[in-house]
Amino acid sequence: MVPMSHNRTAPASDFRNRMRVRGCCHGRGWVCPARPQETACRQRGSWRLCRRALRKFLPYYRHLLPVKWVFGLGVLAGLIYAVASGAGLPLMTKVVFPILFADESKKGTGWWEMWLDSKLAGVSQNQLLLLSCLWIPVIFLIRGLAGYANSVLINYVGLRVSEGIRTDLFVKLQSLPLSFFKSNRSGDLLARLMSDTELLRQVLAQTSSDLIKQPATLIAAASVLATQAFTDKRFAPAIIALVSVPLCVGVIRTIGKKLSRRAKQLQEKGGDLTATLAESLQSPLEIRAYNLQQRQISIFRAKVRKMLGLSMKVVRYRQAISPSIEMVAATGFAFALYFGVKGGMTFTDFTFLGMALYMAYEPVKKLGMIHSLFKQGEAAVERIEHILKEPNNLADTAEPKVMVDPRQGIRFNHVSFAYGADPVLRDINLDIPIGQVVALVGPSGAGKTTFAHLVPRFYDPKEGSITIDGVDIREFPKKELRNHIAVVPQTPALFTGSIAENIRVGRLDATDEEVREAAQKAFAHDFILAQPDGYLTEVGERGDLLSGGQRQRIAIARAFLRDAPILILD
Repeated sequence: MVPMSHNRTAPASDFRNRMRVRGCCHGRGWVCPARPQETACRQRGSWRLCRRALRKFLPYYRHLLPVKWVFGLGVLAGLIYAVASGAGLPLMTKVVFPILFADESKKGTGWWEMWLDSKLAGVSQNQLLLLSCLWIPVIFLIRGLAGYANSVLINYVGLRVSEGIRTDLFVKLQSLPLSFFKSNRSGDLLARLMSDTELLRQVLAQTSSDLIKQPATLIAAASVLATQAFTDKRFAPAIIALVSVPLCVGVIRTIGKKLSRRAKQLQEKGGDLTATLAESLQSPLEIRAYNLQQRQISIFRAKVRKMLGLSMKVVRYRQAISPSIEMVAATGFAFALYFGVKGGMTFTDFTFLGMALYMAYEPVKKLGMIHSLFKQGEAAVERIEHILKEPNNLADTAEPKVMVDPRQGIRFNHVSFAYGADPVLRDINLDIPIGQVVALVGPSGAGKTTFAHLVPRFYDPKEGSITIDGVDIREFPKKELRNHIAVVPQTPALFTGSIAENIRVGRLDATDEEVREAAQKAFAHDFILAQPDGYLTEVGERGDLLSGGQRQRIAIARAFLRDAPILILD
């Protein structure tokens, strides 16, 4: 903090020289606050923190492109709100109040006051009073409408962004191999798809608007203060209060580091909790058959308590930002008030100074909260990128071959496979001629299912190759290869919908007659007709409204409807 002279006769140029803050480097460092266009440099530290965090979110800003015009209107509304708040409210106290409570001895000497006096010279006192009073609701009307438009438009943009990110994640999940789902719990993936994307939505939409609106509010308020300090030495102490802004950056940085670590732990525990919940909801029979209710409740409670502890730590760190900044701001304001009163500041000047400083510090507080949200968003980005950046080790070849119906057969050439370091198949050699039925017999865990899953390329062999008519199956597009294969797994999954819709999964363009023929071949037609709505009967989630045997028959009917040259019954 630079010491000040209290000599009221000191020239303005001497004051400006004393108040210059050293350290400006190529126009980017701290500069003289007396120049309105440079007051934004005060928040350089905050901007650096936010800019560093923004780099991690840049790839996701492409989701703003489809709604760029709506986002632009939202930002414009935010800028209007910022100007009405940062400049309109302080000027109201400086210009309107002196007119309402006229005192010739304290008549303002500012350029806008003298300009206003010249324009209103012929206006009666009653008319002047009415116009002055109207300024107040007009400013708040503009501020309120702009704030409302900003909130509505930015929230719409946020929802569209969330939709785009979730769609990208879902599309990526559909392209990943089975091995990914074997190594990740479905509940945790669900949390990444829903909860983490929601947090990222807040960062991309809301904070993007605030990163424009809040600095604009700060610049507007600081510009008014700096201009006043430049023209009236009584307002020189305002610069002391503005110098305290950089101190707020240290508070934000310190709390942000702790918040980032806790936020990452919280997101991970949230995914763990969702996985536990999904596991319990998907296994109601086993839980009741083995009386595991109390065990599941105890596990759930323990995880909830752990999340509660982490959530409160995140809340404490986030909520500590605002009062800490307020304390720093109040200290700066107290110094400004002390020196201002000693320098001849009037009550009207004090009101103007207080309003302008409030509008300058409020954006700094919000930028601190934005920084804390960035830290939480970084944890969400890491969890989302666990999916988006997962390599697809079963990608199609660059120059795939066209697949036709097999004419010779399938051949396993020295095929070996392992899940991790655990070998399952070793040096398998086998020829399966076209039209032949082959049954694999062996104990549980011998690799029968793994053997079957290698044919449609759910996995690739670690060694050797699998060919169809002499062509390695890795040279065919996966979609074409699987179009020639029908699979009935051990535990078939039915989708929410009717029986007919689940059979039609085998071939989506099949007619109703073809669906019935497939059901008859699978000996499912009779029990389907016995259902309340026949083929239109709903099967429930994962087919839970049907028995295990009925689900198996529908899965077989689905395979028959596909009428593929290769049929795998696991």
